[in-house]
Amino acid sequence: MRRPWLLVVLLAALAMWLWRQPRYETPETARSSGRGPVEPGYVATGAVMLETGNDGKPQYRLRADRISQLHPDSEIELTAPQFQYEGTTVWTVTARSGTLPPTQQQIKLAGDVVARGNQVAAVPMELRTATLTVELQTRLADTLDPVTVNWGANRLSSTGLHADMQADYLRLKSPVHGEFARAVK
Repeated sequence: MRRPWLLVVLLAALAMWLWRQPRYETPETARSSGRGPVEPGYVATGAVMLETGNDGKPQYRLRADRISQLHPDSEIELTAPQFQYEGTTVWTVTARSGTLPPTQQQIKLAGDVVARGNQVAAVPMELRTATLTVELQTRLADTLDPVTVNWGANRLSSTGLHADMQADYLRLKSPVHGEFARAVK
């Protein structure tokens, strides 16, 4: 008489233990439940992203001390990014941090943004601002923050800028203030 009760108690304990176990979803069940597939994020240190043209030559390089993305739909976070575009002018842009939206081809830089333009047989140009957004495919750069432009002994300051790094075009927004060094003969 004792054995049937013991068997019932053991079966009840087993049923409760199985009922309380965590339920893991497969990608198929997650998709059918409307939550979508569960995918892990990633972290890379000392990473370099390289975009090449149809000819196989590098169009731009993006280096960062750390690149991370929590899940496929979130922004890609960059620590100490360095963006370099090679055209007639070689542009190198650095910042403390940056983000890459997952659905757009742009990089948003923030914190001590410095852009240096070097061209053969020309005085290097340096731009400094707090934030800068660069469209990666069109090489357009924009900010609404204060900007300082230095080249040689010359200096301009403004609030906002629009630059086309591919066409070597720079437009400062107002108000623009400048200091120009006098040419010595």
